[in-house]
Amino acid sequence: MTGCRPKTVRAPIRGRALRALWACAAHPQGLRHRAYPTYMLMLAEMGLVQKRHVRGPGRSQPAWFLTAAGPAVIAELGPSEVRD
Repeated sequence: MTGCRPKTVRAPIRGRALRALWACAAHPQGLRHRAYPTYMLMLAEMGLVQKRHVRGPGRSQPAWFLTAAGPAVIAELGPSEVRD
């Protein structure tokens, strides 16, 4: 089987990574870029969040936003136990 690509295995989302995904969903105008740095990069690699620039006071700042796949994964995993 030379030349075959290994299948991409999606790791389960739990713990702080799940809290990071919920936090991103709770901030539709963008979650600050420095929140959950390790986990947001992992979620971005999975295609669940993306980094975009938003207008801040006097300048443009990076922020995290859910992609179209993000809400579907949240619905699949269940509602957040953290209530605002």
